[in-house]
Amino acid sequence: MRVGVTLGYAWTDLVFDGETDVALERRAVLATFETRLSPKWTLQAGAGGFLWGSLRVGSERHQFGPGWAVSASGTYRLRDGADGYPFVILSGSLSFAGARTQLEAGGRSTSAPEVPYYAGDIRVGAVAGKTFYDVLSPYALARVFGGPIFWRLGGESLNGTDRYHFQIGAGVVVALPMGLDAFAEIVPLGERAVSCGAGFTF
Repeated sequence: MRVGVTLGYAWTDLVFDGETDVALERRAVLATFETRLSPKWTLQAGAGGFLWGSLRVGSERHQFGPGWAVSASGTYRLRDGADGYPFVILSGSLSFAGARTQLEAGGRSTSAPEVPYYAGDIRVGAVAGKTFYDVLSPYALARVFGGPIFWRLGGESLNGTDRYHFQIGAGVVVALPMGLDAFAEIVPLGERAVSCGAGFTF
């Protein structure tokens, strides 16, 4: 079993009702618990929330208040890399998040009412990499995803989604003594993101 924590910063472009473009940025933290069902299969549950972020519509900036996030995911090790070839891991996840937003003016919150924001996400992906000296594991990643986003703007209910629906990036995992590990990941294409984290296996 493994417990871990992940810090992430993501920024992307959303589109609501096919016509309203919104720039999203968010910083979040997620605590995870993972159990290995077999040498190939793992299941993971996570819970955390938004730390801060914003939605930008033209010159208007809507600030996120503290929010929540939950997730469930699974991985399947297609190749373990023991034969000298790269390891390949397939993944799938389901997540939900929510927060409240408030219009800002001059960098400060206005008297505008708080508006709820909810998002759902389903994604599948694959990572491929190589482990060196049983310690360092760099990898490349590709993911596709989709899901609804619900928000209100100007008193109107909007339905939205991410404009890109994919991620392409790279990362590295470092195995540390006493069951500890750490990772860092950068995604420059599609839904852009930078994340890092650490875990403990017991």
